[in-house]
Amino acid sequence: MKPRAEFLSLAEELQAYILSLLSYQDILRCTFVCKALRQTYMSSSELQYIIELGGQRLIPVPNADFHNHTSISKRLQLLRDKAHAWFKFDIHSFETVSIPEQFHNANVALAHGHLYLFDDDKQSAKIFPILPKSSQQTIERDWSPGSLCSIPNADIIDVFMDPAENLIAIAYIVLWPEGNERFYIDIGVLDGDRVHPKAAGQTLFLSRPGFQDDILAGDNLTLEGCGRHIAFRCSQLIGDDTFDEIWWLQIWDWQHSTTSSCVLSGAILNAEGGQSFDFSFLGNDRLLTVSNLKNLHLYSIEDLSQAPQLLARFAMPVSVTGMQYLLSMEDIAHRLQSQMQTQHTMWTSDPENQILCLVTGIQSLAITFVISTRIFFDLDVFQGMAPIPWDCWGLLNTRVFPHQSRCRVGVRGNRVLQAFPEIGTADLLHPIGYRLHMMDFSPLAVERRQGLGIVVTEPSTIEITDSGEKLTTSLPYVEVVSDRIFGADQLIEIWVDEDRIYLPKLNEGTINQLEVIEIQNGVCTSSRASYGDLHPRT
Repeated sequence: MKPRAEFLSLAEELQAYILSLLSYQDILRCTFVCKALRQTYMSSSELQYIIELGGQRLIPVPNADFHNHTSISKRLQLLRDKAHAWFKFDIHSFETVSIPEQFHNANVALAHGHLYLFDDDKQSAKIFPILPKSSQQTIERDWSPGSLCSIPNADIIDVFMDPAENLIAIAYIVLWPEGNERFYIDIGVLDGDRVHPKAAGQTLFLSRPGFQDDILAGDNLTLEGCGRHIAFRCSQLIGDDTFDEIWWLQIWDWQHSTTSSCVLSGAILNAEGGQSFDFSFLGNDRLLTVSNLKNLHLYSIEDLSQAPQLLARFAMPVSVTGMQYLLSMEDIAHRLQSQMQTQHTMWTSDPENQILCLVTGIQSLAITFVISTRIFFDLDVFQGMAPIPWDCWGLLNTRVFPHQSRCRVGVRGNRVLQAFPEIGTADLLHPIGYRLHMMDFSPLAVERRQGLGIVVTEPSTIEITDSGEKLTTSLPYVEVVSDRIFGADQLIEIWVDEDRIYLPKLNEGTINQLEVIEIQNGVCTSSRASYGDLHPRT
């Protein structure tokens, strides 16, 4: 028998290569086996980079141009610096982007470093980059009234734009004579007037003719998207004296078919108190839904030629009402293959290891449930449970934060920003001001904070009902509190991306400006500027 080569007898470079084939958790375990493997790890920038990515819940972007010109050691340092920067942000100065006056009453959305606006009354739209970086590919375009859709008698219901896919989706109703209305969704490109080259066809069609009547009577009609998925949601309040609601949702894979059988529908009793149904895409093939019931429903949408397949139901601790999802949509897996990948992007959030925030009302409280999405991709441990009890999944995978007034929350990857009343406020319903709290839920947050912030690992318990019912959660995180105090009218929303914070500004009931705080190189840099003509000021 030939003698077998011992692993530790191999050259250190070969050891590092073999270890690099493991997951970051297994690499970490190996470093505790012996001093020799620990030294191999300490001598390898590649192994440290793998662990840094995994510990921050990131994955490398394949074929990124920046990879060809940046060494592993430089990428590692950039990644560590960016993580540390979030613990040192200074938000006393900033840049301000002005929203064109004709869109002050429009719907406003943030997507891949762009702001897009749609005015359903004027049937006009606009998209433009927000303080673009030199390496960023951008799109800027205006649609004057009547130019979004060339079909006569068309009434545009909603518009969705995705600069990463160079995509615009337009939902509209054609008002034919004799009341014969029809609903369509057209797929095009943002930078022209042609059909999208990736699209299966120009127009997406409803799966059921009866949905046409539902849309005409609908109270809430919303078009949303994520990568290859386009979703249209319709809800309608029924009855004169009740708040009962019926809803349905259809999802298309716009790159592969103009039709779809991926439809969900339902009814909700007593739907008052805010939005009563919402959904979120998880990765490329899963969908999470919630209504004012005690369960989250997880579906597989891998095959859109059939109805969504229920994978699991996750029991909530109490019934929720008036909910809203907040999920960093730019981090979903489709970004890995997007047309508009910026040259400097080397990593993106792992779609199976992000933070999802569910904002809801429970009796007199507003509550934010911070949920780790990894629980929705590891279902083997829950076999035979229907629904999965809260005690089996909620304690270790969530953290709950109560608010006495409206929740103001932003989320990106594994970071959450929340606004809380200034300490010392006597009347929490009318606080003297708010501070921003940045919470990092990634495993390496404790190490990267370098003495900044507070490490929270102990379980926390809050009372969630008037009867004194308590809820305990324990998802660990690191928290940093800003030293800037905001007035009650200065924080209407919080948007976050990889290295920026966006704060919409309200004036006379409309959003007319966007405050932009950029975090980079270990510090927060900022000034003041207006869209189209930047004039920095400190």
